Amino acid sequence: MVVRSAFIVVLALLSACATSRPHNDSFQNNSSFSTAYVVNDQTTDFSRFAPIFISAQTEQSFNRIGQPFARLDDNGNEVIAVDARQSYAYVDRQPFSTNNGHYTNLIYRVHFEKTPFRLFPFHITAGNNNGLLTVITLDAKNRPVLITTVHTCGCFFAIVPTSYLPAIAYPGDWDLTSQSNYGMTLPGILNFPDEFDGQQRVAIYLKEETHRVMDIQLQTQAEIASQFDIETLNISPIADLMKLPLSNGTTTPFFEIVGSRKGYVKGSHKPFERLMISWWALDWRVGEDKAYGDKNETGAVFYTSLKPWNRQASDMWPFGDFLAFWGWGL
Repeated sequence: MVVRSAFIVVLALLSACATSRPHNDSFQNNSSFSTAYVVNDQTTDFSRFAPIFISAQTEQSFNRIGQPFARLDDNGNEVIAVDARQSYAYVDRQPFSTNNGHYTNLIYRVHFEKTPFRLFPFHITAGNNNGLLTVITLDAKNRPVLITTVHTCGCFFAIVPTSYLPAIAYPGDWDLTSQSNYGMTLPGILNFPDEFDGQQRVAIYLKEETHRVMDIQLQTQAEIASQFDIETLNISPIADLMKLPLSNGTTTPFFEIVGSRKGYVKGSHKPFERLMISWWALDWRVGEDKAYGDKNETGAVFYTSLKPWNRQASDMWPFGDFLAFWGWGL
């Protein structure tokens, strides 16, 4: 029975991942990609370094970046959902230091209505209000040295270094040509100009339905505009997620703030991950989207390794420790 269950889990995880593909420059011409979410304002670091998200099949509302909102149903019960008619990135700034220097993380959080239930292909991550984090790590010269993407459950994380990162900081076995990431093939490095050019933007290509990161490239905003429909990506501080307005004049947080689900996104239950993974990951709430921050404040550990003994060590919030855990010597 244990062997059979493990086999089912492996099949489920494999089916959740898209087919691997080689990294190539023509990928952005894939006809399924239709909408580019662009921050147009360039007056702040948050807008200047904001990634451009390029989504596939945006005729389906659940493939569109949205705006979390709250409402009261007919019985006066609170409902938390994501409105796909407006697009928002919620931003935060995190300074951190290592033995080698001082750095700043610019954090961008986006959310979607849901990952829909599908049997073929089966989406083990099916559930509502799921999201994606992108962290741009800047060095002391205000240059991007790392691009980190991760779903807001802590899963499918990927780190792509840039050419501004010193060679000594790479893991010993790092492949500069490409990296395999749970069924996707992402670049091994992003090559920026010798002098940072603000026209170069980090373009993140998102798969339909699962919102998996399929590719990360450097492109100019003009190149993006010539290929895709442009939609404005609004920027709001992460604190706005703690005060979603309700029709009765009050506000409510996007996250639970008390109880056993403290720190988790309201309504973000993942029934298939609970059924197939929680028993061996030793986490009843595995796969549920959560706040990204200090666990002592949020109530939830933003771990990036499913191995229970690595739960604390792989927490992504103490970013220098997180990088060291995964072999990076920033």
